[in-house]
Amino acid sequence: MFDKILKVANLYDEGLTRVQSRRDQWLHRYEGVREHLKRMAQYLNENAKYKQGFFVDTLHAFNEDIRGTSSKMPSLTFRTGAMPVLVTFRNSMGERKTYSEEGFSISFTPTIAGQILVLLRPHYSDIDQEEPEYSTIAIIEEPEALTNDIVTEIVTRGMEAAFYSSFTGMTRLNDENGEQALENKPIPRNPIGFKRYDTTEKIQ
Repeated sequence: MFDKILKVANLYDEGLTRVQSRRDQWLHRYEGVREHLKRMAQYLNENAKYKQGFFVDTLHAFNEDIRGTSSKMPSLTFRTGAMPVLVTFRNSMGERKTYSEEGFSISFTPTIAGQILVLLRPHYSDIDQEEPEYSTIAIIEEPEALTNDIVTEIVTRGMEAAFYSSFTGMTRLNDENGEQALENKPIPRNPIGFKRYDTTEKIQ
């Protein structure tokens, strides 16, 4: 009589078993992913022509109420350091204002259901009026499937997307034929403000 409702009730147990399996997979796999990301960062730090710096961070789920962490939900972030925008302002008092662009980050973050969500935060600078939103570049249903080759592919795709969000990448938003370089071309950033200054030379 109650077979159908029992089947539905047992879905909770099946779901819990799957969540636990995913979490165990990630705890078993994340150290290997971290070491692979560290080797990648070291290789880029040694061989990339521009040295903005590549880093790997290990983070843990954090609860604000008790200021506590969950050691069983680690997150990994592959990121770069800041880059100078090469724009400096000076005033009559000798004060200076120099801008820099924050590096991008690619985070491998476990969800409450145990999947690994890969998020990209693009470059941004103080010239921008607000920080850009994170975008999802991959969802890994079963963490054990996250091989080193897949990690390399995800980071490569994420880095390319991040490049086009940088002031350096804006020089290549269009290809040689003038076509859009990426399907999801980023919105151009806010321009630097200009106004007439007392020393502006008047041309007759």
